[in-house]
Amino acid sequence: MSEQYGRQYTRIDKVRERVDTLLKEIKDEEQKRCAYVHLYGVGLMAAAIAIKQGYSRETAELAEIAGILHDLYCYICPDDDNEDHAHKCADYAVNEILSGIRGLSDEDKRLIYSGIYNHSDKDVTGDAFDEIIKDADALQHSLRNPCEEYFFQKERTQQALKRLINI
Repeated sequence: MSEQYGRQYTRIDKVRERVDTLLKEIKDEEQKRCAYVHLYGVGLMAAAIAIKQGYSRETAELAEIAGILHDLYCYICPDDDNEDHAHKCADYAVNEILSGIRGLSDEDKRLIYSGIYNHSDKDVTGDAFDEIIKDADALQHSLRNPCEEYFFQKERTQQALKRLINI
């Protein structure tokens, strides 16, 4: 970790630099806005969930990275079909983004890959890290507009809310 202006710079900062470079190239302004809101929203939600569940801050950082990268491929390659998008996004994240980030172990990359790869399988219970990414995705979709019923009423969203805020 390096420090500049009293702030620590970590692995996530390198990921954000790479992601921001890609998102800034999106021509459609609405698509660009949606990409920033969704990807960074899922990332922040994933970090919050990991911390709430008692994981280390380092694991929360990995969860945030997975959240940021979980749909990146879909936004930067919008003409590709969305079939099997989670698997395409996982491959892209590891091969194109994480391969150039120093400080990530093979285990870190495996966790991130798995979280992204499995994030669309909302009805299948996976390992704990995968579930963080699924919950973060569901919550971001519902909390970006709390009055919109479609995502808010989903069972996954309701259960994730209960786990997060103990309602």
